[in-house]
Amino acid sequence: MKQVFFLVPRLYNPGGVSNYYSSLKPFLSKNITYLYRGKDGKINLIARMLLDYFLFFKTVRHGNKNGVVLINHSLGAGGFLRDSIYSIITPEAYSQIVFFRGWSTEFEKKINESWLLKKWLMFTFFKADQIIVLASAFKEKLKEWGYKRSITIETTLVDEQLLKGETFGSISDYRSNLEATQLLYLGNISKAKGVWDIVKSLEFFTNNSFRTIELTIAGTGKELERLQQYSIDYNLNIRFTGFVRQERKAQVFRKAHLYVFPSSHGEGMPNSLLEAMAFGLPVITTRVGGIPDFFEDGKMGLFLENSDPEHIAEKIHYLIKRPGLMKQISEYNYKYAMNHFYASKVARRLEKIIESVG
Repeated sequence: MKQVFFLVPRLYNPGGVSNYYSSLKPFLSKNITYLYRGKDGKINLIARMLLDYFLFFKTVRHGNKNGVVLINHSLGAGGFLRDSIYSIITPEAYSQIVFFRGWSTEFEKKINESWLLKKWLMFTFFKADQIIVLASAFKEKLKEWGYKRSITIETTLVDEQLLKGETFGSISDYRSNLEATQLLYLGNISKAKGVWDIVKSLEFFTNNSFRTIELTIAGTGKELERLQQYSIDYNLNIRFTGFVRQERKAQVFRKAHLYVFPSSHGEGMPNSLLEAMAFGLPVITTRVGGIPDFFEDGKMGLFLENSDPEHIAEKIHYLIKRPGLMKQISEYNYKYAMNHFYASKVARRLEKIIESVG
């Protein structure tokens, strides 16, 4: 059996990439070993990087020569040079997989304009036998830059422990007893994520005859304090929970009827959107990153054509006036996420990719 090494960030951060690999680990084969890189707070950055390179090379060199190394990388200025070194020092006997788990559109522009960066890609990451990305747009860009081998489009995942003990029926029954229509946004509280647009969309319901509409904003970010003050000034029904995880995260998903994600940011595959679907939430979202690769407009929720607050309000209005459609979408999303986004499903697909190389 192949010896497989996953080069991943140290799992000290509860969000994003760390959550992906910690959720994946229980479902992976025993022959897959995690090797960690990145700051740990004990030694300075340069010393940490050099020690990580040494430990990586030493471990891989003494491993199974018919092995595979998977390098996790978020394409961006911050880790581009650091992570590309691992491609260089991986022994030639090993097959390489590069997983672009993140993608900076700003750094993409720099690569487009730089002959040197393209050459460095060819010399490092493009040595990989397989590349994994989270969006078809990223796949096309890699091909444009000159990568000739196989590229697979994958997803992020849902930690199924979030839904432990839950069924579609139990979640639906809980929501049916809520008095107000509950909207939810969960993620970084920034302008690029469209949180201001969600908040301002509520103003179009102020004098409306609908049942009360309430919004929960879960997360932290630069715009948090300004949004809190704005909601007070305009007397909006908004609850701010701060950062949530595990049971508190499950609770905010359970207590929602509709998930709104109007991001204009260059998303890969936002975890929160997949988690919302796993809890059976209809989704209102934009066509960014990897979302258009799987999202079925009308079956999973609604696509936004723009992030104008009035347009968002119209989409919210359309769905909440159609409870039958909401229920149909809710059940479809719950089942789709279970079959495609659960960590156990993603682990099996990832292992098939590993088996295909080497």
